[in-house]
Amino acid sequence: MQFYSILFDKNMKAKELSSSLDFYRDLNLDQIIDTAVSYKKEYDFKKFFYTPLDDIQTITYRQEIVKDLQNSEFYLRVDEFCQEMLEIQRHQKLIKELDYDIYKNSWFLQMALVYVSALEGFCDSLKSANLHSKGFLLFRDFLDIYLQSDEFKSLRNDMQSLRKQLDSIMYDITIDGLTFKVKRYEGEEDYSQEVKKVFEKFEQNEINETKSQFDKNRGMNHVNAKILEFVAKLYPKIFATLREFCDIYENFIDKTFQTFAGEVEFYISYLNYISQTKQKFCFPQISDENKSMRVENGFDLALAYSLVFEKKKVVINDYVLEKQERIMIVSGANQGGKSTFSRAFGQINYLASLGLPVPASEAKLFLIDRIFTHFEREEHIGNLHSKLQEDLVRIHKILESATPKNLVILNEIFSSTSLKDAIFLSKKIMEKIVELDLFCIWVTFIEELNNLNEKTVSMVSLIDINNIENRTYKIIKKEPDGLAYAKSIAKKYRLSSEQILKRIDG
Repeated sequence: MQFYSILFDKNMKAKELSSSLDFYRDLNLDQIIDTAVSYKKEYDFKKFFYTPLDDIQTITYRQEIVKDLQNSEFYLRVDEFCQEMLEIQRHQKLIKELDYDIYKNSWFLQMALVYVSALEGFCDSLKSANLHSKGFLLFRDFLDIYLQSDEFKSLRNDMQSLRKQLDSIMYDITIDGLTFKVKRYEGEEDYSQEVKKVFEKFEQNEINETKSQFDKNRGMNHVNAKILEFVAKLYPKIFATLREFCDIYENFIDKTFQTFAGEVEFYISYLNYISQTKQKFCFPQISDENKSMRVENGFDLALAYSLVFEKKKVVINDYVLEKQERIMIVSGANQGGKSTFSRAFGQINYLASLGLPVPASEAKLFLIDRIFTHFEREEHIGNLHSKLQEDLVRIHKILESATPKNLVILNEIFSSTSLKDAIFLSKKIMEKIVELDLFCIWVTFIEELNNLNEKTVSMVSLIDINNIENRTYKIIKKEPDGLAYAKSIAKKYRLSSEQILKRIDG
């Protein structure tokens, strides 16, 4: 039976959204990804966060998997299975590092025990879970068929038989000074339990038994090795069977299950990350036909995560582009949340392209297959271009590559030139964006762009009317008036009428 990936439906391929890391930094996606993957460093799934999808079928396929994982009991069981697969990887690494063959063989058997137990236990969990996603259902069927195969049954039966034989081994060690003697057990009194009882009171906190056994038994000195060698001579048939078992099942591990664990951790790490924010997330409805965007209560995920530690709530905003509307022109007071607003919209569209829940209570999105960003950069001494020339070169590259299925986010461009030149250049760029029928968020101080044509929507950052120095970080659909912005700047530099009159009087 063919196994379908838990990340990709059939042979669907993902398309790289941006080759530039600037794109991820501009939208703070690098912060989101780095923090999410830090929860599970053992698996190499970071690449999946940098591999967005360009077809609705695979996006829906992933969304259904995440919905199954929202069952907390099933989520924990999947996570536990991933840990068991990691333990097997640790066994594989340890076996390669060990020097003594008998010891290697015993660890090989232990690895088989973990493997068989993990697969059988997880198969039971998959059968009892109320699953709906194609990914998990296909994996369940694949695992069930695998467990019924002759190869697996042979492994399990031989392993169980060998385990019983090894458990039956009993021997005595007689220590005399610096020498010892090993012989078969002949009914002598067992002092091990008495010794354990004496030292019980010195034990500290309880620790994880599996991890403890794994760490505690990693090493073997020459004395241990010699004892084990003598025991093997006492029970040659059993240890010959152990050696034969290792030879027969040298490659018994099906890498499908470790691949599955690495892929599903992509979902688990993201769900773990967003759970920290205590915010509402949704599965967006995505269309490649209806060219409109509607997001309710959207927010900047990276900011929301950082505010958790400050015990603050992130501000939510709505985004609407319908009918002929394609471009949001965002203006208003400085430090009013405009850049955060644009980042949030970019994050929502990008995370939607990964098939993940997005930071919003509801979202209906057009399928964006590429996002371009232009945020201000610090000038570098080694760069021979002027700031204005650098802006123009970057924007030219964007517009040269852009298609109608792209999203462009421009943040405070042309701040280095005169207002007259900035207006002229901005209008030229706006004409090209309109011609290409691009979706765009344009954060700007140029209010002349707000109502340039039927494709533009004016958005303004609000300030507290009772205290114009306070920012609400709310962005609403509104015509700009410039008044609040002017008052805020005047007060900032102590040039308001009240402040001037006070100085005159004083």
